[in-house]
Amino acid sequence: MNSLSLIFCLNYLSTNKCEIYVEAKIIKKICASIKREIELLSLIYTDLGDLKQTMTRGCMKYYVTFIKDLSRYTKFYLFRSKDEAYNMFLL
Repeated sequence: MNSLSLIFCLNYLSTNKCEIYVEAKIIKKICASIKREIELLSLIYTDLGDLKQTMTRGCMKYYVTFIKDLSRYTKFYLFRSKDEAYNMFLL
């Protein structure tokens, strides 16, 4: 990480402290700001997954999430089979 300039370089030998202690105290650099989309509905993140063995009312087995990049507005839907995910997107 040091060779990629992702962390500050500290010489732990000159501080008379153990290497693990010094590495645990290293602060990572601040990430650059992320540019968001400026047009409505130009970018939507989605995730489709299953609930494994978790029981829900109505025997729902899968979920899908939609997140709009511009407003970070999130929708979450539960459904019984994966082929219903497309219909959830159209809602």
